[in-house]
Amino acid sequence: MTIGGSMLLIIVPLMAAALTVLLRRSGTVSALLAIIVPLGLAVIALRFPLDEPQAILGRIVVLETGDRIAIAFLFMTASAIFLSVWRSSPGWAYYPVGLAILSLLAGALIIRPPLNEVYPSFVYSALFIAIASVLCVFPLQGGAPGRTSGVTRFIIVMSLALPALLLADWALGRLTQSPDSPDLTQATILLVAVSFTLLLAIFPFHTWVPAVSREAPPLSTAFALNILLGAVVILLLDVLNGVRLVGGDPRMLELLRGAGLIMVGLGAVLAWTQIDLGRLLAYGALADMGAILFAIGLASPAGLAAAFIMLIVRALSTGLMAMGMMLARERYGGDSFAKLRGLIWRLPWASLAIIAGGLSLAGLPPLAGFAGRWGLLQETSHFDLRATILLLASSVSVSIGVLRGLREMLQPIDEPANDKQRERRGEAILIVAALAVCLFIGLFPGVLAPSVRQFVAAYTFVGR
Repeated sequence: MTIGGSMLLIIVPLMAAALTVLLRRSGTVSALLAIIVPLGLAVIALRFPLDEPQAILGRIVVLETGDRIAIAFLFMTASAIFLSVWRSSPGWAYYPVGLAILSLLAGALIIRPPLNEVYPSFVYSALFIAIASVLCVFPLQGGAPGRTSGVTRFIIVMSLALPALLLADWALGRLTQSPDSPDLTQATILLVAVSFTLLLAIFPFHTWVPAVSREAPPLSTAFALNILLGAVVILLLDVLNGVRLVGGDPRMLELLRGAGLIMVGLGAVLAWTQIDLGRLLAYGALADMGAILFAIGLASPAGLAAAFIMLIVRALSTGLMAMGMMLARERYGGDSFAKLRGLIWRLPWASLAIIAGGLSLAGLPPLAGFAGRWGLLQETSHFDLRATILLLASSVSVSIGVLRGLREMLQPIDEPANDKQRERRGEAILIVAALAVCLFIGLFPGVLAPSVRQFVAAYTFVGR
């Protein structure tokens, strides 16, 4: 086996993880390595096809166009998160664990069965995602062993997903041998649906998301919501695209649309009632994931384009909000609305990050989140008025929650913050840069168009 092509996306992060362990006494060097390696691999993946198949452990490693673009954006998101946590003392294990998770998720998306197999088995994908989920416990725990509720729920749900995925894979193999069996087709679709319901925190298996978002370090929450769940969304698309009997079945698409609307409705009902930023972020992210699933279920080029844009910009939206939340928790001991009183006078840039990230997650213009939501609303308004109203309601609900937080931030304070309570220069620069990117994408979404077109063209189940 030679190391090259798509194998770089698996091997290099693992090598970087090992180096960060060896260099753990030098936090700056470890952080720079964790930032540069995923970013460099993302650039390589975008600029070069890396499509030469290679063999590993009896399997074929091949990087298809859709996976290549998705992995590049996942790696860029991870690099941005590593940069954001650099000065927050995340602990020496954060970077090697994060890099190992990237390697596993890349393997889950690009390791395929041998060419002589009759169906696209995803046994390795299931195993790698399960291991990545276990590793996610470490950054989510955040060095606070007393906080176990959210992480416990997370690992239980992800552990249940593994046998469900393996059963779904077995059913796919049987279905390939007996494609005319309606009972087997229905059972396979049900097993695939159950697997991804668990993996994507779809109701009623969503409870770990608000619990983790409230307890875990905010940027670790953003890592799980965007890197781990982002890879699961791409795996779902690969299954729909690779198994025609599943991706082309109207029942599967109906299940996706139905699950998506349930999640959107959950956000519409609960987001505006929250009294802390952690749970507000969680329900905003759940509603956003619902919109992504609904867009995929449309099985149209415009729907898939909207889904991919939302998948990209949700990382920016949740990341911005998480950066502000991190500073609020570090300086003032929490992110409940009661503790946010007067925050804008004490931490102005952190407050702007929270507000801009939250409103972008709600899909409001002129921020980055508007591009995908607007495309989805245009597609949906032609044939499903109720879904359109529900999507708008979720945006309004998240926006109300953010504005309630803003009201507390704008309250007058008795005394100004001292220098130790304010943002450091590096923190302010990072927030300003993220705000600029969020605003730029919102005003000029066309910069994403080339990648979005290539991504959509890679999935042939669209428009069947």
